[in-house]
Amino acid sequence: MMNTTEALAELLRLLTPTLNETAFAAVEDDEGGRLCFEGPEGALCIELDGNRAVLLLNEKQLAKALLELETADDRVCKHIADDFAEVLIEKYAKGKKKPGQAAVKKQPPKSISKTAIKNGDAYYDALSFGNAFTSLYPELRGEYKANYERYGEFLAEEFFLEHGNALVLDILRQNNKNNPVQLKRLFGLLNDGYENGVNDVQSLIAVTILGSLNDDVLLASCTDYLSQDLARVVIRVNQYLAKSKSSRQKLKNPPLYKPKKEKKPGLLQQLMSGGGQGGGLPGM
Repeated sequence: MMNTTEALAELLRLLTPTLNETAFAAVEDDEGGRLCFEGPEGALCIELDGNRAVLLLNEKQLAKALLELETADDRVCKHIADDFAEVLIEKYAKGKKKPGQAAVKKQPPKSISKTAIKNGDAYYDALSFGNAFTSLYPELRGEYKANYERYGEFLAEEFFLEHGNALVLDILRQNNKNNPVQLKRLFGLLNDGYENGVNDVQSLIAVTILGSLNDDVLLASCTDYLSQDLARVVIRVNQYLAKSKSSRQKLKNPPLYKPKKEKKPGLLQQLMSGGGQGGGLPGM
């Protein structure tokens, strides 16, 4: 939990390097839940408005993010600051890479802006969802980057089977209704990814991450926080996998990576379209 002053102070601390890079200097910190800066492009403000943090330039919105003070902490602020920094650097960064500059270690390409996703201008792809997940849980950021460096693309299924799922299960087991803040944060991202994700991301969430809980207590605790659409699919996927040993083995041991191979419909698409063993989703 944070108050307005604490949240603004943390956002300022996290964004100071970006503000310096984009030549915005602080000019005001008033009592109205707002930080203001001046730069070559005009007046920049970070404002807390209800349950949102808003980035404004000359009073026009550049970006916004959900910020509920009763559940806010340093990790939430970092997630918001990363989004705001991405917008500022893209639009106003001074530095440009010079010809002949030494090569740097290969990093994942820039993912789709979370602001664009929230505004309905884009959808989560695997890279963007992985970026959002590891921004929320930065202890896995190194594994996210290593996955991309290893293959030249982000293999989301491998990342979650080897690293992400263990963290999700740990949160569910440790916080099963005892710490709703952690659960709300996790399922806020999963609901958002399912609602605003491409088919591969929907399958990743419903099948790879939540499809093999194999625990009625954990599954029940999930449904309290999942959106109605995602809860319905997750329950049915768990029912299906509980009856299909071959599908469970395939999920645990996916085929070896083969670059540029044409993708086939995943388990979620087969289930939703009535394919797969048993003729589709089992009845509720």
